[in-house]
Amino acid sequence: MRRRETRLTRAYERAGAGPGAADAVPLAIRSAINELVVAHQSNIDLSGDDRVNAVRRSMLEQCPDTVEDDALLEELIASVCESASWEPPDIIDGVETEFDRLKQHGLTLAVVSNTGLAPGCYVERALVARGFDRWIDHWIWSDEVLSWKPGQPIFQAALDALQTAAGETAFVGDTPEADILGSQHAGFAISVLVGSKGEDAVRPDIALPSLRGLTDALNEAGVLPI
Repeated sequence: MRRRETRLTRAYERAGAGPGAADAVPLAIRSAINELVVAHQSNIDLSGDDRVNAVRRSMLEQCPDTVEDDALLEELIASVCESASWEPPDIIDGVETEFDRLKQHGLTLAVVSNTGLAPGCYVERALVARGFDRWIDHWIWSDEVLSWKPGQPIFQAALDALQTAAGETAFVGDTPEADILGSQHAGFAISVLVGSKGEDAVRPDIALPSLRGLTDALNEAGVLPI
């Protein structure tokens, strides 16, 4: 967040926003996040362009002397969207081994994810740079389908991409409400909760402390092809 604020402040100061840019930038980012929060309360999401424009509108309201040009807009998009490439995501322990084993069973795999301020396509680039495209066949991002888990359209978008029925598909996630309840309501055959975020009211079909053992657990549940 500090890097994003620093880049935006410099860009807006160069664009004539004045000394108030340093105070305006954090407020503009917070304004965009607040718009996302409101949308997410209804299980919908905003597009990548909407996220950028939310910051842009707030900055123009706070710093009306700003002169927008291509350089400013380019830096605005980069600062809002490209944070995933600045600090590439860590690889969770065991994920590579489990993905290798799942692919050996001939499975088609999809990432189905809610996104933060950065749009999903930029997160995808960072993951592809780490080699995840050798496992992941489809990428389903909330800002692209305008649906926020546990809303049902994002799950349907995943099934459409996979060209599979919910009753023959497993869903693995780490959030009880978004991932487990969402996939159960969508009719997925198996819901797997990974990690320590369990809730008494949410009962996954399989609960694992980590990704290690995922393939064995799915095999024991009888959902993997031989």
